[in-house]
Amino acid sequence: MPVLVRLSLLMVASYDAYSALALANQSRTTQVQSPRGVIYDRNMNILAGSETVENVYIDPRELQQTGTDIDDMARTLARILEVDESRVKKLAGDRSLRYHLIAPRVPEQTAAEIRAYIEKSEIEGIHLEPDSKRYYPYGSLAAQVIGFTNASNDGAEGIEAAYDAFLSGSGGKTVTTKGNNEMDMPFSVERYLTGTAGADLVTTLDVTVQMALENQMQLAIERYDVQNGAFGIVMDVDTGEILAMATLGSYDPNQYLEIGDADVEAELESLRLDYLRYPEDSPEYTGKKAKYRDALVAARLKQWRNRCISDGYEPGSTFKTITLAAAIDCGAVTENTRFACSGAEQIPGRSQLLHCWRSQGHGGQVTAQALQNSCNLAFAHIGLKLGGERFYEYVKNFGILEKTGIDLAGESGGVFFSKELITDTDKWGTASLTSGSFGQTFKITPLQLVRAVAAVVNGGKLLEPYIVSEVIDAEGNTLLKQEPTVLGTPISEETSRIMCGMIESVVTEGTAKNAAVAGFRVGGKTGTSEKIDVFDENGQRVRDKIVSFVGLAPMDDPRYIILVGLDTPSPSTGIYISGGVMAAPTVGAVMADILPYLEVPRAEEPVFTEVPDLTGLTSKEVQNVLTDAGLTPSVQGTGETVTAQLPGSGTTLEQGSQVLVYFGEDMPETVTVPDFTGMTPAQAAQAANKAGVTIRFAGNPDLNHPIQVQLQDIPPQTAAAPGSTVTITFTDPTARD
Repeated sequence: MPVLVRLSLLMVASYDAYSALALANQSRTTQVQSPRGVIYDRNMNILAGSETVENVYIDPRELQQTGTDIDDMARTLARILEVDESRVKKLAGDRSLRYHLIAPRVPEQTAAEIRAYIEKSEIEGIHLEPDSKRYYPYGSLAAQVIGFTNASNDGAEGIEAAYDAFLSGSGGKTVTTKGNNEMDMPFSVERYLTGTAGADLVTTLDVTVQMALENQMQLAIERYDVQNGAFGIVMDVDTGEILAMATLGSYDPNQYLEIGDADVEAELESLRLDYLRYPEDSPEYTGKKAKYRDALVAARLKQWRNRCISDGYEPGSTFKTITLAAAIDCGAVTENTRFACSGAEQIPGRSQLLHCWRSQGHGGQVTAQALQNSCNLAFAHIGLKLGGERFYEYVKNFGILEKTGIDLAGESGGVFFSKELITDTDKWGTASLTSGSFGQTFKITPLQLVRAVAAVVNGGKLLEPYIVSEVIDAEGNTLLKQEPTVLGTPISEETSRIMCGMIESVVTEGTAKNAAVAGFRVGGKTGTSEKIDVFDENGQRVRDKIVSFVGLAPMDDPRYIILVGLDTPSPSTGIYISGGVMAAPTVGAVMADILPYLEVPRAEEPVFTEVPDLTGLTSKEVQNVLTDAGLTPSVQGTGETVTAQLPGSGTTLEQGSQVLVYFGEDMPETVTVPDFTGMTPAQAAQAANKAGVTIRFAGNPDLNHPIQVQLQDIPPQTAAAPGSTVTITFTDPTARD
C-alpha cells in the first residue's frame, strides 16, 4: 500500500514537476534570434538593416572524445578568426561547459572557411550557429538619430532604442534531445519553435537632404575652424516631419565603440600610452588607467549624443522672431511702432547699461527694421511693452517650457526662467525679461527653437515633431502610422502672415543677406550667443560663441525650416565670428542644394537661350550677337576673329551666362582654376576671364555692400576643362549678429 501511495504521488500529484525536470535533462534548447526590422528613409533607402552572420563555438567534450589535435585546432581558428590562440586552447580544456564562444557574428566568407577546415580535418566539436548583425549602409550619416545596436543586438541610442520593441520582434528556439553528458543521441529529435520577425520602420528622414545638411556643416567646420562641432535640423513646418537632423563630429554606428574624431582619438591614445609606461602593480598605472577609461567613456557618450534634442544652448537673436510674434499678436507693438537706438541705454530695472551689438546704434527704426537690424535695445523695449505675464504665457504656448515630444529617447526640455523672475519685476528687476526678449541668459534645445519658429510662419500651429512615419510588420500590416499633430495655436494666422513678411525682409534688407539663394524667396534670422556656464581650469568663464541661423523657404508659403549652429568658431581664421557671416551662408548653401530637389517653386524661373555660332566673327560682332542672346563673352587670345568657342553653337544656356570665346588660338586641354577668395564681383569676373573659366554667382547679391567671395565649389589651382563653371558664393564680411 505505501508503494502505491508513493507511485500515485510521483505519477499523478507531481507529474508536471517531474515531467519538466525530465524534459530539461533530456533536451537542449538553443535560442535563435529573430531578424531585426529594417529602418528606411522616406524614399525606402535602407538606413539600418541586418545581414546573416554566424557564431563560432566549440564543445570541449566532443573535442576530447573525438581525439582532436587541440594545438592544430587552436592555431587554425586563431589564424582564420584573428583571435588569441592561447585563449582558444584554454577554452578547449574547460570541459565544465559544452558551449564556449570563440568568435561572435563572423561574416559568411569567414564562416565558409571554418566549414572547409571542419570538413577537411573531419573535426567534431567546432560548431557554427546562425545569427544576425546590424549594418548601416550610410556609415556616419544621421548616426545620432538612427543610433546602433549593442553586443546583444538590442537597440542603443536613437531610433534603434526608441523603437526597439517594434524592431526586435521575439526570438525563436531550437529544442534537441540529448543523452548522457549532454552528448547528442544517435536518433535525436529536433523541433524549431518559430519567433516573430521584427517590424520595419519608415522614417521621415531623406538621405539626400541629410547628406546636403551634413556636407555643408562639415565644410563650415573646416572653413571657420569650428572647435566643438555643429548641429542642424531640417523640418517640414506644416507637418513636423524631420527630413534631416545632424550632430557633428559624429561616429560610424557600424563601429560604434571607435572614436570618430581623429583629434579626440589621438588624445585618448596619448592617455593610454601614458599609463602603459608604469608597472601594472603601481599606483600610477591604476590611476592613469582609470583616467583613460573615464575619458574613453566620456568621448563615446559625447559622440553618441544627439545635440539637437539633448543639449540646451542660448539661442541668441534667433529667438527675436518669437518675441516679436508674441508682441504683434497681443497688440503690444504694431508694424509701425518706432524705436530709437543710440548704441547703449540704461533700461529701467537693469543695473547694467545695455549695449546693442552696433556700438554707434541704429538710430530711429520701425518694427520690421528692428528685426532686420537685430537691435537688442529695440527688443528690450519690445519685451517691456509685452510685459512679463504675457511674455511668459507666449513662451509657454510656443512650447519652450516643455519637451517637444519627438519620438526619440534622451530629449531634454531646456532651462528657462521661473515665472516669478519674469513677472515680478518690482522684486527681480527687468534684467531677465529684457535679456530673454533677445534670446540670452536661458537655454533651449535646437528642436524647441525650430518647432517654435515653425509655428511663427505656418499660420500659428504648434506641431509635435516626429521622425518615424510608419511601422510595418513582416506581413505588411501597418502597426503604427503617425500623422501631423497640432498641439496648440500660440498666434493667429494674421500675425503669422505679418511675421513671414518681416522674416523675409531680414534676408532681403537686414543682417541675413548672406543667406540669399538665387531664384528663391528666403527668410531667416541670425544669432550669435556666448555659451553659458562654461569655465576653464582656472575657474574663469570662457566666452566661446555659438553662431547660428534659422532659415525658411519659400516665404510666400513657408514649407521648410533649417537651423544650423556652429559651436566655437576659431578667431584664427580672421573671419568675423557671427551668425550673419558664418551660419547664414551655410544655411543658404543647404537651401541651394535641397530646394530644387524638394521641388520648391522658384520665385523667378530662369530664362534660357540658344548659343549662336560665333566662328569667324570679329570682337565687335561677338559682342553684338551675344548681347542679343542675353549672354556675355569671356575672351581669350588677341586674334582678329573667333577660332573656337565653348560651349558650342546650339547649346542651351541660362541668360546671363558666359560663353568662352577664343580669338586666333586653339582651345587648351585644361585651364587652372584661380583662387577667388576675398575678391569683389568685378575682380572675380576679371580673374575668371583671364583663367578661361566661367563663374556662377551665389550668396549675397547686394552690390551696395562690400561683398566678397567666401566659397568656391572647385578648389583653387585645380586643373579643369576650359569653360568649366565655378560657383562662387559672396558674403558680406561685415555682417553682424
